[in-house]
Amino acid sequence: MTQPAAAPRVLGVIPARGGSKRLPRKNVKSLCGKPLLAWTIEAAARAGSLTDWLVTTEDSEILAVARQYGAPTPFVRPPELAGDKVRNIDTVRHAMEFMEQATGRPYDILVLLQPTCPVRDPAHIEEAVSRLWASGLDSAASVKGPYKKRDPILKAIRGGALEDYCPVPDRADPEAFYLYNAALYAVRRQWFVEHSSFISPRQVPVIMDQFHSIDIDTMADFLVAQAYLQHLGRA
Repeated sequence: MTQPAAAPRVLGVIPARGGSKRLPRKNVKSLCGKPLLAWTIEAAARAGSLTDWLVTTEDSEILAVARQYGAPTPFVRPPELAGDKVRNIDTVRHAMEFMEQATGRPYDILVLLQPTCPVRDPAHIEEAVSRLWASGLDSAASVKGPYKKRDPILKAIRGGALEDYCPVPDRADPEAFYLYNAALYAVRRQWFVEHSSFISPRQVPVIMDQFHSIDIDTMADFLVAQAYLQHLGRA
């Protein structure tokens, strides 16, 4: 796939609804002196590859926090996109359609930035956009790893027994594997519109270390993120 010389038009979307259940109100919970959401807002603001970016929420408190930390909030998310079963695909599509109508121009790349990944660095966003745009692939995703041991560590329990999850041809030199860390997904607009997905069969990898890969779902994750930010001198 041949790319034009011009830089891509990129929309960054930070989805932050108010109905978290495992860690209630986590998007506005204070992490090292700032609301959790603020860490992703600051990363997006410093990512020069984003043509436009925004926070999408239906929640008045989250909306106030987003504006306090300088995030664009050009709309209030409609109630039908605020429930537990609403997918990020739907909220990003809504944001894309709103912004394309407002600006009169389509985007080339969409970037999903979840606020539950506060240690993500702006450099990771820049890497995802630049490498995706230069590639012939349709999407990019951040991952943590590599994971590789002499005895393969990816296991399944089958029939009550622990087994290798996948066949391992050479147990002395197993292939390394990587795991999505949820910090960012980037996708070409055409693929997103045609497939309603951030994920294509082959993706550009953005490899992040353990410290930057924390994804907060529980209080234990929250405490780990706090420790990582302090360790990195960012708290």
